[in-house]
Amino acid sequence: MLVPELTVQNIDQAARVLGDVFGFAPGGDLWHRGTQAVRLVAGVPQGHGRIDHIALTVPDMEVALAGLKSAGATLDAAVTPNGPQLIPEFWDDGLRFVYLSGPSAARIELCQRITGAAPDVGHDHIGIPCHDLPAMQAFFEGQGARLTASVDLLRPDGVVPVRFLSFAGGVIELYQPKDAERAAHGLWSRLLVAGLPARLEGPEGLILAPL
Repeated sequence: MLVPELTVQNIDQAARVLGDVFGFAPGGDLWHRGTQAVRLVAGVPQGHGRIDHIALTVPDMEVALAGLKSAGATLDAAVTPNGPQLIPEFWDDGLRFVYLSGPSAARIELCQRITGAAPDVGHDHIGIPCHDLPAMQAFFEGQGARLTASVDLLRPDGVVPVRFLSFAGGVIELYQPKDAERAAHGLWSRLLVAGLPARLEGPEGLILAPL
């Protein structure tokens, strides 16, 4: 299991956003939405983490987005201000996606495959931008991750390499944006990994910790 951790100053407010807006339910010290779990930690964030976003797979983008917006979710204006977009290169016939602002503005993405959409809402991937994708990929493969898809997105400003890796029962998306700001740290603090024996610090400030 892969569990992203988010450090927030107001844990009650963050919990309300996860529960009332995004439909996560508490269970132990985690919050669950289908196969995706997250952990909230109260504290003063000591800088940002390497994780940019968590992504939830949805069976129907319009239905899922309408429901979340009616509950109070807002689009992430820095990434998808106009709503869902399409990446035609992903999977068989493309992928629709949209970014929303989660607790403390931490990004939560919705994903729907054009063909073979998931039947329920749950884990799709954990998004990790990086300045040196090969180094980050090598780090995860050293921890047992397995490459499952490799796509180079051809964009007007250049090529954006994207790699999907199966890791600890979940999926990691590594990508190297041309935009230096998008390659910077995100708001999610660190990644908790079931079965990890000890805390690990990876490239570019990435932190893995035992769950």
